[in-house]
Amino acid sequence: MASWIGSALQTLAQRRRQWRRARNLRAGQGARTSARSQQPWLRWSVALGVAGALAGGAIIAGHARQLGATGQALQGDAAAVAVEALQSAAPGAHFEVSSRPGVRVSEHGAARILVASGMQASDPLRIDLCTQLQADGRLAPLRVGLQFEDVARLLASGKSLQLRNVALASAALKTMPQLVIGGPASADFARALSVSVTPRAGGERGRWLGDSGAAGLRRDGWLIWGDAALRVHRRSLSSCARAGELVLQLYQPGAAQRALVMAFPANANAVSAWLAPGSYSVPENARASLEDQALFNDLQTYGLVRLNAGGLAELAPRDLAAWQAAPDGARTGTLASWASVTDDPERARLFKRLYRMADGDYVREQLRIFNNERRLLAWRLRPAQAGLTWQASVGEAPVAAVADLPPAASRLFAELPQGWGNWARVALWPGAAPGASARLRLAWPAQQAVPAQIDVMLVGQLQSISGARLVRPAVDACSGRACPNASAARILSLAPLPGARSIELDVLPLETGALSGDQQYRHLRVAGGRLAWRALASNSSTARRADAAPVILQDRHGAVLWSGGAPSAPAMAAGLGTMLGLRAEQSNSVAGMLARLPSPSGEAHTARMTLDLALQQASQNALDCIGMRRGRWDGAHCSGASAVPHGRQAGMVVIDTASGDVLAAAGAGTAAVDGANWAEVRDFDRANPDRSALRLAATQHDGGALRSPGSTFKIVSALGLELAARRDPQIDALLAGMPLASLNRMAATRGFAFQTDAASYPFGTRLAHITNYKDQHLDRRAVDGRLGLAQALTYSLNTWFAWSGELSDASLFGKAEGGAPDLQALDAGALDSVRPIAAMARRVGFGRELHLDGALLPEDFHWSAWDALQASVARIDPIHSRHELRQMAIGLRMQATPLHMAMVAGAVGEGRAVVPRLLLELDGRAAQAPAGEQLGVRLDRVRAGMKGVVERGTASGAFRAPALAAVRRGLFGKTGTAPALVTGPDGVQRELATVWFTGYLEPGSLPGQKGRLAIAAFVSHSDGSGGDHAAPVVAAVLAALAAQNGEQKGK
Repeated sequence: MASWIGSALQTLAQRRRQWRRARNLRAGQGARTSARSQQPWLRWSVALGVAGALAGGAIIAGHARQLGATGQALQGDAAAVAVEALQSAAPGAHFEVSSRPGVRVSEHGAARILVASGMQASDPLRIDLCTQLQADGRLAPLRVGLQFEDVARLLASGKSLQLRNVALASAALKTMPQLVIGGPASADFARALSVSVTPRAGGERGRWLGDSGAAGLRRDGWLIWGDAALRVHRRSLSSCARAGELVLQLYQPGAAQRALVMAFPANANAVSAWLAPGSYSVPENARASLEDQALFNDLQTYGLVRLNAGGLAELAPRDLAAWQAAPDGARTGTLASWASVTDDPERARLFKRLYRMADGDYVREQLRIFNNERRLLAWRLRPAQAGLTWQASVGEAPVAAVADLPPAASRLFAELPQGWGNWARVALWPGAAPGASARLRLAWPAQQAVPAQIDVMLVGQLQSISGARLVRPAVDACSGRACPNASAARILSLAPLPGARSIELDVLPLETGALSGDQQYRHLRVAGGRLAWRALASNSSTARRADAAPVILQDRHGAVLWSGGAPSAPAMAAGLGTMLGLRAEQSNSVAGMLARLPSPSGEAHTARMTLDLALQQASQNALDCIGMRRGRWDGAHCSGASAVPHGRQAGMVVIDTASGDVLAAAGAGTAAVDGANWAEVRDFDRANPDRSALRLAATQHDGGALRSPGSTFKIVSALGLELAARRDPQIDALLAGMPLASLNRMAATRGFAFQTDAASYPFGTRLAHITNYKDQHLDRRAVDGRLGLAQALTYSLNTWFAWSGELSDASLFGKAEGGAPDLQALDAGALDSVRPIAAMARRVGFGRELHLDGALLPEDFHWSAWDALQASVARIDPIHSRHELRQMAIGLRMQATPLHMAMVAGAVGEGRAVVPRLLLELDGRAAQAPAGEQLGVRLDRVRAGMKGVVERGTASGAFRAPALAAVRRGLFGKTGTAPALVTGPDGVQRELATVWFTGYLEPGSLPGQKGRLAIAAFVSHSDGSGGDHAAPVVAAVLAALAAQNGEQKGK
């Protein structure tokens, strides 16, 4: 899609006048008729014209969003427009963008320009300033760039109350000055926060550059030292309207050939642009208005365009002059509101430009786009009722309808609506008064049978129904973040009244002025209660993008997965359509990504993927049958399956741990996508990417609680405890297994409310605490009177892991109370020496970008957040308290995918991190298979615990079948059950869970198996546990593989 967007934009820029004039000639053959007198074919022509205008707006907005998201450096005319954006801050400035990495600041009169060339930005650290607010409305000091020994000194001096959200720096940033931000916080950011910079002994002095002087921050500022810098950006936050949030982002030298340029004026907000290396001059004066903007401003000056009370734009009608010239008795009252407009030569000239010239046609088109996005009335029926047609009317006049929904309206829904036909909506609102409703009328001929029931999804506020009754109460369906209220979209089930031959609905349109997320890419906006026009940088020409190259995809054995612009039937049957690409224009699919690569010769890019199509098919079948529907799958058929619960999703991954090859990546539960709903799916994907039907459950997550890995994360916690045991003999003894009495005595001596005969930790409190599954006590899980890591992992003992995690965390200083748990990592590795569980999580793949291309894509490839060859980042939520540390230790307050959890299990088997990949070969070049980082800790106790899970622990029931005897001998695993409070479509909240199983399988456990395999599966919205719901999915796949002989496996 990127290529045709770029081409369209270039054409729009280079041939703009010619295109508009040609269009104007076509449109200007005769005067427009009123909506009342339009013939049906003409109304549809108008509707199609509106749709075309909206498509043009979508092209501009989509391209601009893409540039903004990637931080792509602009060149040529586009760069000139970007530099012009700096004019308001630094007029007349001349500056250089160096190709050498570094941050440089230059003075230009009262303005300063910062150029960050070739710098790599770290993941941003976000800090909710409401967590920093004190009772007096001032911020507690926010400390940035501290080393852990600084935290220890502050704690020792009695300043623990000031240790909130400490942004800890790693040893690699030892020379970084300390930054402290405080002062009064105001909702409008009018008052600047105070900033102080303190150099470290032997470190850099540093310099603060901000938008509020040398010691203040309103919205933007930079701390610069040596060859590094920290950007500090303050922005609004809906959950913290009083103070907003701070976004901290570290910049260090990297390979990027681009620069972030920010201009800081003396008394205004900073402005920025991305630029390539070179010399630049900012214009002294703002450019003259474009002809369209000049015409619009003149129309406003002479009263020919206005904003009515209903929030719509109005133009003086074409026949106003004739109305004014008519005798009083011959005038109708319809144009009386324009009586103040006088007839003079200048207005006559403007009328001619407005209705006969190219720039007037363009202005009218923009006004139509503006009005179209201010009101929305839309409806749809079930596919079986597609033959029924509703006629819309406004003010008794029929109006045209178009068969789509504005892209931004996708924000009205938290999930893609399923089981409906195409949308229709009112295309134009001709002269509608403020608050005027529309009428939808459905009639059927006398000879046609009356439908028994008609289901309608309606966007708008229903006022009345005639000719039908509601079969059941209307269901509120507006669930997205743009909803003014839940009833803004409703589902109506209508039964025609006896004898009725039509149904009429009176509906108020939804006011959508603030709905669109693309307003920054529109010419018209409302400012100060009146219309305002602004020029768009996106109208400038951009570099032509290469046409999309053809792509051929194969599995690891050569089976065709994608060719001719579409996935193969076997690939679709194996659930690979979304990953490979459902359509050629799905730019974030594997085929779409490879199509973005240049192909000067026009030849197809041929890629061999790591996937094994047969294993993929088996994984998908087991996931669909057992995971989604709780059925039984025997390798060929599904039996005993039930209906899929609302909202359930599932995913599964199988990896060869030595090479990192992803052999299977199955997913289920996303909305069905086909040609009929592709446009809606595409728009929803842009508006709600994390909830899109195009997401891959195996490798991507939405960042929500339903992707917490639960107790499968205890493998990571166990590795972290082994890391802590290397420096703490007492933790080492704890892991080895201590007598129960000694364990309880140690806890009591140190003041911890932990006892092995208690079902919770801390016990005896009404405050936040951790509880064992089914309230079990630890005593009964001891072996020979001892309890250690192996038993805690086998039986998934929450309280043991919560307490042990506290003991291992240096931020608590070994104490049962106090400490400084509220530490945030400013850079990767900042918490490694403090929080060993977090350190080990990072070592096995958490908190890292995972590119799955096997290093076959170019270094300068522009990755997008949801590209199929890039996994979501597995993240642990920020920790602010002791209890949140305990939750981390048992796998809550974090998000992961089956890919990550398979990597975790595989790392235990391999003794090093697994580096995954989905591409084996691209255009004849083989993928890299680098060795992952060594874990560097004892693994025998972790492996013993995982073996116990399969043999006698939480997963033993799933692998008990005789046919799995060989598999059971080589299988090591862990289950997980992450509780979740889920709201169903009926509005009722239920306690369900996301359930998991992950493990690794030793070579030789399956016929023909030569390498070690890691496998992970999850199911959301489950009423079961990891052992009885997720583990059976894995067991079914392994049973099917075990039933094959070696020759079949080889094929």
